[in-house]
Amino acid sequence: MEDVFADGEGEKIYKTQSGVSNLVVVHSTGIYSHHVSWCQCPGAEKDRHLHLLKAKLFPASITRPHSAFTFDVLDNFLIDALECKTSAMSFYQKLRHFTNNAFPDKIPDCYRELMRVSRIWRDLVNRIRFGFRHQTDRSPGPGDLALYCPACPQPGINLPPSWKDSYDAWLVMQRYVMDGNFTAQHMKMKTPEDNVSLADGKGYMVTKEPYQNHITESVEEREKSSCSNHRAVNAANVQRSNLRATGVGGTACARHGCFVPHAVVNFQKGEWQMNMDYSICNTVKYSSGGIGSALIIYDVACQWSIHFHERVDWSYHLSLPQSIEILPAIGKFHLSTHKLLCFPRFSLNFITGAGHIDGEILETLWAPFNKISPTVRSMTLPHRKEVLDDHMRDSNWKKLIGIGNDTQGPYEELTKSLDSANVQEWKKAAELAAQGHGALLDIYQLKMDQAPTMAEIRLQLTENEMSTNDRSGSVAWLIEGINIENAQDALRASIRQLPEHPTASQRTVIEEKRQKLMSQINKFNRTAMVMTNGIKLEEGEGVPQDDPELCLEETNGPNFPSIEDPEEDSILDLEGEVDSPAEVAEVWMPSWAATDTVMDDVIVALCQELELRKGQANDCLEKLHQALGDRSVKIHSNKSIHHQGTRSKKELLQITLSINKQARGYCRSRAAMQHLGADSDTLALYQPLKAQDLVVSKEVTEENRHSQGSNRLTWFWRINNAEDSQKNQWMNEFYRVNWLKAKARYDHWSEELKLVQHEMFWTVSWFGTQEATWRSRADKSIKDGHKAYAEKQASMWAKFSAEGLKNFQGKLIGTS
Repeated sequence: MEDVFADGEGEKIYKTQSGVSNLVVVHSTGIYSHHVSWCQCPGAEKDRHLHLLKAKLFPASITRPHSAFTFDVLDNFLIDALECKTSAMSFYQKLRHFTNNAFPDKIPDCYRELMRVSRIWRDLVNRIRFGFRHQTDRSPGPGDLALYCPACPQPGINLPPSWKDSYDAWLVMQRYVMDGNFTAQHMKMKTPEDNVSLADGKGYMVTKEPYQNHITESVEEREKSSCSNHRAVNAANVQRSNLRATGVGGTACARHGCFVPHAVVNFQKGEWQMNMDYSICNTVKYSSGGIGSALIIYDVACQWSIHFHERVDWSYHLSLPQSIEILPAIGKFHLSTHKLLCFPRFSLNFITGAGHIDGEILETLWAPFNKISPTVRSMTLPHRKEVLDDHMRDSNWKKLIGIGNDTQGPYEELTKSLDSANVQEWKKAAELAAQGHGALLDIYQLKMDQAPTMAEIRLQLTENEMSTNDRSGSVAWLIEGINIENAQDALRASIRQLPEHPTASQRTVIEEKRQKLMSQINKFNRTAMVMTNGIKLEEGEGVPQDDPELCLEETNGPNFPSIEDPEEDSILDLEGEVDSPAEVAEVWMPSWAATDTVMDDVIVALCQELELRKGQANDCLEKLHQALGDRSVKIHSNKSIHHQGTRSKKELLQITLSINKQARGYCRSRAAMQHLGADSDTLALYQPLKAQDLVVSKEVTEENRHSQGSNRLTWFWRINNAEDSQKNQWMNEFYRVNWLKAKARYDHWSEELKLVQHEMFWTVSWFGTQEATWRSRADKSIKDGHKAYAEKQASMWAKFSAEGLKNFQGKLIGTS
């Protein structure tokens, strides 16, 4: 087959003369060898590579081209590399099989040519896409062949001219996350002097020479982390003699995950501070334009930030924008591995302007890079940088084209239930901490030096017990009945705590308690006949069963009381007795009787008992507050309680038994209120109590845990008796920590809403700036091809802008 290439601009094709040669053409459908006659027409180009380029064939060499690649196959290779992480060898092998699946080895080997040509093609495409074919008067500078985030505030690009007066400082704060990737390694080259760079420092990787000068002149102190055994710090001392780079470190915007141009560095011997310092200094200078603060999220920010400004001042190669404030923080996932003191000082939950982010988005960006790491590991240094730049550019592009597409309740509820003076004091402390940072943020940490002893807790619980009222009258009688119910509950709890085979002494103690209690019940029931004018109240539903979930840690199972059908050999049975044992005997009260009897004949006693049951419920909830708060603080003061002796475990067990007792008492009082005909408002206030509500506060026991974005205290912490609980020092501290964290969550969700609304405006403005830039290039273009390309690009950005306005309609705001 013979292909003749003539001048595309001429209408007449002249006959070819001498100059026939063989040409290997690599296309997306296969690899072909052709005899080519080169055009010798008058006025035709003398350089053969220009003939090939006009035919959309990219020559492998300029002087005597023997192979060429179609534009189509080069585009396919770059897309395959980005989407499928295909190496050049695999791609070329695929083309060989397309051409001759039976004998692929017979196909000419143009693998090296593909490697070289694809690099040149990638660089040319990038220069065209970023407008440098239209700006022949200057070459790309650092980061000029890189995309960045359209939604992040960038003065002069997507912020209005009066942005300093229009926006709060926290709203336009820069937010970055930096991290290292130890998978992206690079081997030492045998002849590094042969390396030729096409775009050194033009993308996301930093320029080689200034960075190497910084590394050479910097002194890294080999220090172990003073916080936790962090891999990022301790790995800095690891050396691998066969590697030129042990990984890479980079920075991305913390909210949208876009890599920052000219800020990705190579590691020489691990993730050293001098590596990350260079990255972050380049980052905060990129499109900062007078922004006064930068939030830097780093896995080991507690260690890195200690001497950061000192290292910057010492180095000739590091600098920061004037008067910028660096706010160090730690991502929420990594923060849980730090010591507890790091939580209030470096948690994103307590930094004004952080919004609702986790600070771990860069971890997700490294995942695709790990797939190409084996491929780039043995490339030349410039080639590796170009491939990494290309994948970071593609990652940002995907973010760009896809970017256009309740905590107030808990906070307000808790605020209303607390003492207003304390709330105002805590609010001032929170505002001061937001301004000063550092140690002032320790307000979010529990400030208890030592948990109360078991004797102190027992004293508190004893003082809170309701004493028996021996006054005559119906009120004293009802109070006595409620006390008898409590005594029955205590007796049932004692029976559940007996061993499977109790001793004679243990059984005797139980029998004596039963007899004493039964005597009280009989006396009470005789009084009931008088108080109700002879009406019997035993026709009711009987004793309610104890919820097994509210009896945890009280029994191993065999002695759990069965009220309806006790076993013959159960400890509940009394030998020789026909009536029910005392712990399950009926107590004749209005709430036990049939509803119609109560409503018709015992109206006064019913109303009195309903009010008393409300008081009983309030008392039980107050004691629940105290016991749960004590348990939270106790666990906080001794996180390794399961490693301690029996004394500590016994103290926790006693608190748990108290929690169960008060929970059962509350459930009995609420059931009585229902039976007494309490209205819907009363039952809405006194909600059903479930076993899962009786957990300790994780704000106290697990301060640096994950997932703190929507925490809410259980309903009974927010009822009106919470203010009384604050009179206790421990409970006041408990409420202080919970209130401050509830406020921080509310504030950060409010910030998040405002940030998202403004980011919508900034995104559309960024698209508008790109459109205006390409319109200007089109107007200045002389050649038709240049003008057409610029108009095409301007049209694309205009569509992005229109799509953003459509999707964000009614949501975006331009100023604060």
